[in-house]
Amino acid sequence: MADSTIDDRPFVTPGVTARLLQGAFATIFLAATVLLLIIEAPLAASAPNLIGAGFVAVATLLILLPGINAPSYQPWMLAIPGLDFAAFAIIRTVSTGDGTNPMVMMLTLPAVWAGLMRSRIALATIGVLSVLVVVPDMVLLARGELGEADADRAVVLIVMLPLVMILSAVAANAMASILADRQQALLIEQTRRAEAAGASERSRFLLDTVLDSLTIGVIITDPDGELILMNKVLRESPELTANGADPWESYRHAPAFDADGVTPLDPDDMTYTRVVRGETVIDRMIWVGPPGGAQRALSVSGGPVHTADSEHIANVILITEVTEFVRALEAKDAFIGTVSHELRTPLTTVAGALEVIIEQQESLPDAVAQWLPVLQRNVSRQTVLVRDLLTAAGTRTGPMRLDVSDADLAEIAADAAAALAHEITAKRLTVHLDLRSARGRLDPVRLAQVCENLLSNAVRYTPEGGTVAVVTRTVGDELELDVQDTGVGISDDDQRRLFDEFFRADSARVSATRGIGLGLSIVKAIVDAHDGRLHVESTLGEGSTFTVRLPRR
Repeated sequence: MADSTIDDRPFVTPGVTARLLQGAFATIFLAATVLLLIIEAPLAASAPNLIGAGFVAVATLLILLPGINAPSYQPWMLAIPGLDFAAFAIIRTVSTGDGTNPMVMMLTLPAVWAGLMRSRIALATIGVLSVLVVVPDMVLLARGELGEADADRAVVLIVMLPLVMILSAVAANAMASILADRQQALLIEQTRRAEAAGASERSRFLLDTVLDSLTIGVIITDPDGELILMNKVLRESPELTANGADPWESYRHAPAFDADGVTPLDPDDMTYTRVVRGETVIDRMIWVGPPGGAQRALSVSGGPVHTADSEHIANVILITEVTEFVRALEAKDAFIGTVSHELRTPLTTVAGALEVIIEQQESLPDAVAQWLPVLQRNVSRQTVLVRDLLTAAGTRTGPMRLDVSDADLAEIAADAAAALAHEITAKRLTVHLDLRSARGRLDPVRLAQVCENLLSNAVRYTPEGGTVAVVTRTVGDELELDVQDTGVGISDDDQRRLFDEFFRADSARVSATRGIGLGLSIVKAIVDAHDGRLHVESTLGEGSTFTVRLPRR
């Protein structure tokens, strides 16, 4: 906006300032006129005074026009302070130095009004009108018609009145500029906040829409655990809203059971409570519903949400119903268990009969006897396979049961190595055994499976002429077993799934090595049941090292 134009974005609208300032000016003028009538009635009734009063009346009537309510100042509005100044210029032609001298200071109000217009034209107009008001004083002073005292007062008035009027207008102009700039800043900030609020509302709507379209339950709470958002799957869940119940309260107080479907979960062990404490829960399976009744399996994950500055801003809980999946697993495990049990009996019979035949192999024709080692290897392999299938099925139906006794991990590892002596010799492998005593409370049968599975894998996946090393030792309060080989190794991607059931690494499939991918998952289940840890380090093409650490107890 150019300086010569009227302000089009005032902090206070023209109607408000006009009624305030002109109304005050007219009231003061009326009071002064009444006082002048009492003191000097002839002067108050003179033609210039009456004309001046008319100008003030016209200026005051202008504030009643509808146009005064415009949102911004208009050029015609300058007529209001102009008429006020013109009124005093006329009045003072007959009363210079008399009772009107103190009255001229009320012109500060229209001067301020003109300043609020934020226009150079308005400021120049006030300057010219201020000088016109004191022209009669200048004329009398020039003619020498004033006494010494009156002349001094006239000089002061001639100098001070235009100065005070102009400074009042300039000050009002500056204040109006400051307020207008502040108003503009506030409007910009208000617009920015409105846009941000709109964007936030759109983002919230999009988030709600996306979350409501999911088939899993989503709960978002503040850091203290108070609900922020619950998606449609949970809000409209028949179980959580039965009898008009609040779904959030139903979720928080619904009884839940551990993976076995029978053991009640302690309130402090509930996923919600743990997440509010700042813990992270991943794929925890729980059951809801009365044991023996219509129970539903849920996989629950959750954890705190932090900003880049580590500020805790929310908690998120994800709930997935996995009842059908769990039932399918149970059916599969039941099938595997049934088949394995059915196979174990004839395998035991065949193995026993084979041992009897081997004892009498000298009486058998060579063409028959040469097949006995092959039969024995295959029977042993099938026996191990059945055992692994039964063990794998058992680990999913509940916690693995251990028959713990005092045992030495070194002796168990030595027996496992002896059992694989034939395969080791056949592949011309070099085996280093560093078996130092590692005695503790263990399940020797289960740990024999661990040793056999790890060592048999090392033998299988190590090329002829390679090296296998087995180490047992006691390290502080832990028993440690290391099985190292110079075999084909395992890629980083395969290591992430290495302990999943029925998973076989690419290197194993490429080498056409036999196996069904149960050995390492069984090893992990047994180690976990002992509250131990299992770690693998492997480089593709160089070999692998499996480390088992068990509490000594």
